[in-house]
Amino acid sequence: MDIAIDTNAPEPVYEQIVRQVHEGVKSGNLKPGTPLPTVRQLAADLTFNRNTVARAYKMLEDQGVIVTAGRKGTFVRQHAAEEVAELKAGHALRVMRQMIETLIARGLSLEEISGAFNNALGLEASKGQRP
Repeated sequence: MDIAIDTNAPEPVYEQIVRQVHEGVKSGNLKPGTPLPTVRQLAADLTFNRNTVARAYKMLEDQGVIVTAGRKGTFVRQHAAEEVAELKAGHALRVMRQMIETLIARGLSLEEISGAFNNALGLEASKGQRP
């Protein structure tokens, strides 16, 4: 498992680890049952404090992405890809709800918001189709 940490990024190190494990699961590079390095090993590889890596692993375990089996090690869970997809969908929904609340507070109607959303989707779709 290759984790690359950007120390200049505003995203905390533990969140970078979590995000990169999510990306590995989503892409299929981290398949169910894949062993992960121990907290100690990953901390040494990244030259970061073990507590930082432990925090990332705890988050991943709480999210149902990995499982720790004592001395046997830490592994990607069987249904990790589904868990990651649900987490991402939930995040997207929260962000959209916040944006809708902001737009309503600024005086836009639901119809205007829906039209703007559909327009934005159309613009994004057409960008992806350009040669």
